[in-house]
Amino acid sequence: VVFNDPEQKTEEYPGDGVPLKDVHPAFTLSQARPSGFHPRIGGMDFLPDGRMVICTWDPEGSVYILDGLRQKDSAAITVKRIASGLAEPLGLKVVDGEIYVLQKQELTHLKDNDRDEIIDEYETVCNSWKVSDNFHEFAFGLIYRDGFFYATLATAINYGGSSAQPQIPDRGKVMKISLKDGSCSFIASGLRTPNGIGIGADNEIFISDNQGDWLPANKIVHMQTGAWYGSRSVDFEGTKGLNPTMPVVWLPQGEIANSPSQVTVLNKGPYKNQMIHGDVTHGGIKRVFAEKVNGKYQGVAFRFSQGLEAGINRMIWGPDSALYVGGIGSSGNWGHPGKLTYGLQRLEYNHTAVFEMLAIRAKHNGIEIEFTSPLSNTSGNELSDYIIKQWWYQPTENYGGPKMNEEKLDIKSIRLSADRRKVLLELPGMKPEHIIYVRLNREAVLSETNQPLWSTEAWYTMNSIPD
Repeated sequence: VVFNDPEQKTEEYPGDGVPLKDVHPAFTLSQARPSGFHPRIGGMDFLPDGRMVICTWDPEGSVYILDGLRQKDSAAITVKRIASGLAEPLGLKVVDGEIYVLQKQELTHLKDNDRDEIIDEYETVCNSWKVSDNFHEFAFGLIYRDGFFYATLATAINYGGSSAQPQIPDRGKVMKISLKDGSCSFIASGLRTPNGIGIGADNEIFISDNQGDWLPANKIVHMQTGAWYGSRSVDFEGTKGLNPTMPVVWLPQGEIANSPSQVTVLNKGPYKNQMIHGDVTHGGIKRVFAEKVNGKYQGVAFRFSQGLEAGINRMIWGPDSALYVGGIGSSGNWGHPGKLTYGLQRLEYNHTAVFEMLAIRAKHNGIEIEFTSPLSNTSGNELSDYIIKQWWYQPTENYGGPKMNEEKLDIKSIRLSADRRKVLLELPGMKPEHIIYVRLNREAVLSETNQPLWSTEAWYTMNSIPD
């Protein structure tokens, strides 16, 4: 097969110009729910005794406690409903053994006064943000750090995807809520559908956002107090002339994302301090390597895993060191096609070595690709082993956006490290504020044990070129 362009490939391999199909080989998948329990996961956490608490995004708005998650037979898992009647709960956090749930209109403390594990009192912690009857005014969360909860608010949207007008000023913002007194401050703005706030690389907070108007592609951003992330739908006049905080990674629609969700850290095997996030509509789990260039995060997105029962909305590492993934789905385009609209599964790291691109780093004259294991003696030396492209995005009031000035980048030189784990590609035409797309020749780039790549593609967001 001549490797000139993705369009000229005649055979399809999962992860090579098309989505993956299977669970990542370094993880073993099992069920974390009994077969008759169909939760649309809006949030999840663990109690101090190791039992799981979840809230469900459904008409009943329920909270459940699950016990026996480590049983090999999922039928042995017990489920107990402890609360219901919540309004679209899309975040849950356990703090000092107490359960807090983020509803559309408030942060609620679920109080079990008589200790029978049925909630007796739904105490409002904070309802300082405004909500209309628009279907899209979700509240997403929930993380807790040093006495404060953090959550995000979606903008109001018309059916079809355009932003509603006028918008409530609170929309598209990041909230910081005090556990002590419930006081709320809005600390960042300019988001659209930020369905994923979590702790990622370097113990920092990262947020995912979904393509739409003013958002030509999906993205992951670094949460910074005072940041404006680019959406002008809430305050069109007031945001004129503002420079947006650039994303850590752009996630091109349909290629690596469609509806990205919760971010969490991946500290297993070779992936230390990397991030993963789910996707409700594109499905599966994606992996992000982030680095600081000229003082700000930027990085690269890789495919990581598919083979799950539903589109992924929430993820959490359990006390057993397994990753629990919560599925969700609805009518329209909010769900992984062909999959369930609910789900709860467990991924346990099994130490299998998988041949992948581990990281891509920006250099002053090109990019460095690092692999999880050494390349074979015949791999990585030829120009035909690589396709490199670049483009940029122009945010507009239209939904999404095209790749601007997409072009192939010529490779001036290829340099392999002595251990054959790293390749430096010299790219004279590389530009800042562009996405660098990397695709490797699956048939030519092999590991020293002749393993093919798990996935051949990567998307690096080159906000800034190192000095």
